[in-house]
Formats: sequence, C-alpha cells, structure tokens
Amino acid sequence: MTVNTVTIPKLILVVGKDVTQARDLWKDLGLRDKYPSEARVKYVSRNPFMLDGLNPDGMLIVLIGQHWLNPIMESSVMNHYMKFGATVVKEGLQ
Repeated sequence: MTVNTVTIPKLILVVGKDVTQARDLWKDLGLRDKYPSEARVKYVSRNPFMLDGLNPDGMLIVLIGQHWLNPIMESSVMNHYMKFGATVVKEGLQ
C-alpha cells in the first residue's frame, strides 16, 4: 500500500512585481478559491528580509504576474526555499 505524500500547504507566498501586483492579481484571478483556504497567504515585498525565518516545508510559492521584476527572486533565501522544500507554481500573466 502506498501513502499519499502530497502535503497541504501551510503557507502560500504570492510573488508578483511588488506587493500591490501580487495582491491585486491574487484577487482578480480568483486564486484564493483554487488553493486550500486553511493556508496562510503572504504577499512578498521587494525586501528579502521579510522571508527570514520561514520554514520551506509545507510552503507553496505562487509566481504571478511579472514576478521576474521583483528583486527578491534573486535573493539567496528565495533560492533556498525554491531548491529545498517549497512547491513552486506559476499563475496568471507571464
């Protein structure tokens, strides 16, 4: 018998060009209904220090809009999360 290892995310990081774009596209595209309602949603700013201390286990990173313009995408912390444990999905405008 196999065990389903899919985990429900505890934290969803929404990354857009900036917090405003991330929040607006999350709302406009109706993504709250697509992902588990019990997960906490955090809109990622351009400041990499806001990512310090988060656990990548059970983390979902949603790349939305023009996420590549957000300097946080080049930060070592974001690279660490994406490489070691966080699930990454792309939504919306790309």
